[in-house]
Amino acid sequence: RARLRAKLSYTNVGFALAPETFTISELREVYVAALGYDVSATNLQRVLVRRGVLERVEGRRAPGRSGGRPAALFRFASRQLEITDEFAALRPPGSRASG
Repeated sequence: RARLRAKLSYTNVGFALAPETFTISELREVYVAALGYDVSATNLQRVLVRRGVLERVEGRRAPGRSGGRPAALFRFASRQLEITDEFAALRPPGSRASG
């Protein structure tokens, strides 16, 4: 699990855990389960889009029972393992880098 957590920080390995297409909320659930702590959907999207890991696809996911607007769909830009940021480190909320 520790290796998976580390790889989620600096690679696109999330493609192996997520369905072909997904909403950011669905992807967030995958990351939360793998990392063992909460992550912000907004920050997750921002980081992965900036790195070129995610891309928008046509269509939207229908709202759930609670309503709301339909969610945008995404996919991983590559389904091959790639290093996306060799110096990245996802950390639990409240933790600080030393140094």
